[in-house]
Amino acid sequence: MARTPVAPAGGVVEDPATGAAAAALGAYLRERGEISAPATFEIAQGIEMGRPSLLTVSIVEDDPRIRVSGTAVPMPS
Repeated sequence: MARTPVAPAGGVVEDPATGAAAAALGAYLRERGEISAPATFEIAQGIEMGRPSLLTVSIVEDDPRIRVSGTAVPMPS
């Protein structure tokens, strides 16, 4: 699970799909040698807050970028 606080003072304590945290986790795992390219893994997030999302983190060989894609339930405005 990857989480990032959003705006606790405004009542939003968690983003239901935190792409930045997912990308950081992918980079961290690659840097530590815990995962190597090519690799893909999924992160389920937002379930506890009733906003389930599924993010896919992809690490491509010979590419320094971490790619994140997926689906999320929109937050009400």
